[in-house]
Amino acid sequence: MCLMDNKSNAFSNIIGFLFTAIGFAVGVGSIWRFPYVLGDNGGALFLIVYVAIILIIGIPLLTAEVSMGFKSQRTAVLAYKTLAPGKPWYLAGYAHLAAAILIISYTMPIYAWILNYFCKTVTGGFVGMDATEITEYFVSFSGNIKLVAVFAAVNIAVNALIISGGVKKGIELVTKILIPMLGVIMVILIVAGLSMPGAAEGVAFLLKPDPSKFTVNSLSIALGQAFFAVGIGMLASMVFGSYIKSKEENIGKCAVIICTALICAGLLAGFTIFPALFASGLAPESGVGLTFMVLPNVFNFMKGGVIFGTLFYLAFYIAAVTSSAGVMEAVVGMFMDQFNMSRRKALLITLAFMVVIGGACLPAGTVFGILDLIENNYLLTLGALVISIFVGWVWGIDNFIEASNVKGKFTQGWLKVTVKYISPIIIAIIFITGFF
Repeated sequence: MCLMDNKSNAFSNIIGFLFTAIGFAVGVGSIWRFPYVLGDNGGALFLIVYVAIILIIGIPLLTAEVSMGFKSQRTAVLAYKTLAPGKPWYLAGYAHLAAAILIISYTMPIYAWILNYFCKTVTGGFVGMDATEITEYFVSFSGNIKLVAVFAAVNIAVNALIISGGVKKGIELVTKILIPMLGVIMVILIVAGLSMPGAAEGVAFLLKPDPSKFTVNSLSIALGQAFFAVGIGMLASMVFGSYIKSKEENIGKCAVIICTALICAGLLAGFTIFPALFASGLAPESGVGLTFMVLPNVFNFMKGGVIFGTLFYLAFYIAAVTSSAGVMEAVVGMFMDQFNMSRRKALLITLAFMVVIGGACLPAGTVFGILDLIENNYLLTLGALVISIFVGWVWGIDNFIEASNVKGKFTQGWLKVTVKYISPIIIAIIFITGFF
């Protein structure tokens, strides 16, 4: 096979990489899960533990995965082959690819829900509905396969349009526009929510230290949230690393910036949602219940609720599409590099996977649940475990440090210890506890 030169896929500069990587990291989980688990598990206590875990496992492993692509200038399978020639570790690259294809395919119903709620909110469709009617609407819509398929098709078209533009004029350009827009929208919503009487109760829910809520289970939740938020083993970080062409970039510093943005996005989402929710006299929930059953009712309580509701679901979709498009770019980039094919052909193959797997998950029922279990409990966890072992013990920890361009002795020591020793142990614990 003639291996293509991966120079055709490249970021314009390190800023392009950072925006794209942040867009990938700040996904649906930052909006609908992190704020709730923060408030429900001790507020500031949970935040401190979460940040500590990001420092201990998130930043080092992100640095490791990006460095693999950065050093080899290859994607996944070819990165493993370049860094450890003649060894079977390259098989893990196919697992990373499978994880990426699954995550952009089986989550298709969620993107459809977000788009539908954006359209419903912008037209004032939730105005006058009570809590029961909003819940009934979601149950009815989410079970309507044909209607969900229509919105899923729109989402696929949006993602395909982004990826067809290439790296610089596609995913990089889009994230440079949408990520700042996401920040501005969140600030607007935070100001609106904090101005409501009773909003302080929502702030207290998020940040007030409450030892009675922080348990051993809270530690496990923090581990899982941090691990999956960073997206280790999901292909994207390794592929994006191969798109960085300047050999002098400090990958460790980039990882710190990305993880800091991830933490800030989760906090901003919390301040976007919970002050307004408590001011409306409603009880906090997580996930689907929060974003699709509770929040439309919150916006009905707010003055100018249609406008603020529209902004929220626009922000929600921005977070979702920058994340899904980032993973989709990684899949397309790997097909191009691995099989020496054009972007158009790689995109068509990726779309075929998305349609077949995503179609089987409409509506979000049994198949959705099975694939979600496989993705989160097996593919991502084992993928991250392989990366930590490979970088620490096979490629070599000193080779990794040199490739990452991290200069400080303390930082180098921290990366060596965490990647080689601490991360494999923690990931193994996460994997084992997934069976209980």
